[in-house]
Amino acid sequence: MSQYSGPLVLEGGFELPVQGQPTRMLKAGDGFQIPVETPHAGGKPGDKKSRIAITYVVEKGKPLASPA
Repeated sequence: MSQYSGPLVLEGGFELPVQGQPTRMLKAGDGFQIPVETPHAGGKPGDKKSRIAITYVVEKGKPLASPA
């Protein structure tokens, strides 16, 4: 089990495709969460460099990520 805890887009923006949800266009100031074990990927980038702040919550002894 791993999940993101309150990621925040600091600057720029990008598309965020998450399985089972409509693709969202995120911009500076937007926060988001991705449900545990939900496939997701980076989408089309915005027109400026993006920076995000992310904290990972990972079960002790488990890997941060696993192959899809």
